[in-house]
Amino acid sequence: MKILSIDFGEKRIGLAVGDSTLKVAVPKGVISSGDHAFEEIERIVREGGIRLVVVGLPLTPSGKEGQRARIVRDFVEILRERLEGVDVELWDERYTTLSAKERISHLSPDKQKEIIDAISAQIILEEYLENL
Repeated sequence: MKILSIDFGEKRIGLAVGDSTLKVAVPKGVISSGDHAFEEIERIVREGGIRLVVVGLPLTPSGKEGQRARIVRDFVEILRERLEGVDVELWDERYTTLSAKERISHLSPDKQKEIIDAISAQIILEEYLENL
């Protein structure tokens, strides 16, 4: 099954795609948040034959939900309405940004900023696939 992973941010949204059979996740890129983000995600899902979308849920280190988690839940509700017939799940994304920074620490700061959200989405998907 083809899966899209989303690392939601209020400015940028990181994307990664993967396959549950192959258990592989690859960064897809970054899109801007805002009204057109839903249209872009719908297009990627439709064109890619995506059957599941996994969205990172930003929990506090203690596992509680804060303001950012509420914003992500609101985003997911709209996504579920727009992606009829596609499952949308939340996944604990604690420490994914830290892991992503470690993975790309050898890159220039400009390049890191450009891809950090997509790498975070990749890590979310890798963790999800490991737990299938």
